[in-house]
Amino acid sequence: MLDGISERLPSLAGLQAFEAAARHLSFARAAEELGLTPTAVSHRIRNLEAELGVTLFRRGRRAVTLTDEGERAAKDLSESFDCLKMSVAKLRQRTTSQLQLAVAPSFASDWLLPRLPEFLARHPTVELRVDPSAQAPEFERAGNDAAIVFGCHSDAGLKSDRLFENRLVPVCSPDFLERHGPFDSREALDEVQLLHTEDASTIPPLPGWQDWLKAAGASQLSALTGACFGACHMGIEAARLGQGLALGLSTLIADDLDADRLVAPFDLSLPIPQTYALVYPPEHATRPALRVFRSWLLGYARRR
Repeated sequence: MLDGISERLPSLAGLQAFEAAARHLSFARAAEELGLTPTAVSHRIRNLEAELGVTLFRRGRRAVTLTDEGERAAKDLSESFDCLKMSVAKLRQRTTSQLQLAVAPSFASDWLLPRLPEFLARHPTVELRVDPSAQAPEFERAGNDAAIVFGCHSDAGLKSDRLFENRLVPVCSPDFLERHGPFDSREALDEVQLLHTEDASTIPPLPGWQDWLKAAGASQLSALTGACFGACHMGIEAARLGQGLALGLSTLIADDLDADRLVAPFDLSLPIPQTYALVYPPEHATRPALRVFRSWLLGYARRR
């Protein structure tokens, strides 16, 4: 384990002077780059050598050359300063108009994307980036300002705005209903193709067809067969294509019901504890682009 002395970094000014002088092999040119005098550069490098206990330069009457230790250090420092410059450049490029969101893929495709033109028309200066992600949101490492997630939200370290309460609604395409309906009896459901969803990322798991059939007082045998999909929006897409009855999240099927791409042939739906929420670290709350997006999004939620 390194002791406290060896862990402590030497003077940044000394490292910067050495890196510039090593790159130019000239104290004078390093001084010009840094806005110093050659004497000041030389002084900083000598202090650095004394602190490190190594000789970094061989000093001749007309020129300087690097020692072996100096060459190794110069290479490492040059790469480190390049990384530092890139990081600073990225920070400077991040203006108040930039907004990066991690969004549950199903919500992104079925709800957010159709409504984004309205948001961008209201706020044309916002530079928006949407990253579909079904994983737990990451902020500092991934650079996300906020995330729209689905589930039961309990992270005490994040601020959370609940957006939409959800129910599971049986839906199918109008053509499927015409070919196989009406489903006006318990027996009619025994022969119909049911589409199942088992999304491992949803905790606790969503109810399924067995739960709905039990609530409807119908036989649960028909729930034992049928295609199974690993995400809710895949089951909804299969229903749009006329492949059967799916249990759709009410938030994700709203536009399809309005546009008659899907129909809901039953009055019975299942309440679920999971909601969509906008989550973000408390220190992100004052970011201007996030503030206007949050206001726009919560406005939709209130109208809903």
